[in-house]
Amino acid sequence: MTEFTFEGQGTLLRIDTFVSKAGKSILTLVFETKGQYPQMVPIKVFGRLAEQASAWQPGTELFVRGRLGGRDWQGKVYGDNVAISVERVSQSETFDAASGAPPDRGAPPLSDDDVPF
Repeated sequence: MTEFTFEGQGTLLRIDTFVSKAGKSILTLVFETKGQYPQMVPIKVFGRLAEQASAWQPGTELFVRGRLGGRDWQGKVYGDNVAISVERVSQSETFDAASGAPPDRGAPPLSDDDVPF
């Protein structure tokens, strides 16, 4: 049986937790693409991957393999991106907890001769 699959690498922006009506926690890794029109990419993790998620902090570079799927509910189709494997590529930087952005590396101070662009 052939499945729709994906793989990609990105910097983890945040981990969202949703508790289902059955009381089961569902973790979603949220990545943000770069470029002119950034997109938020949600990828769900279950089982052992959900247990490993506590080791992944915002700013961690992750390589994810997964499957694309979805469900039909009352005539609407809801898509899912579900991780099959997650590998840490690099350790996280310290992120600004409020904005989810990496720390400012600091630019040299401006002098009177510097143009601000």
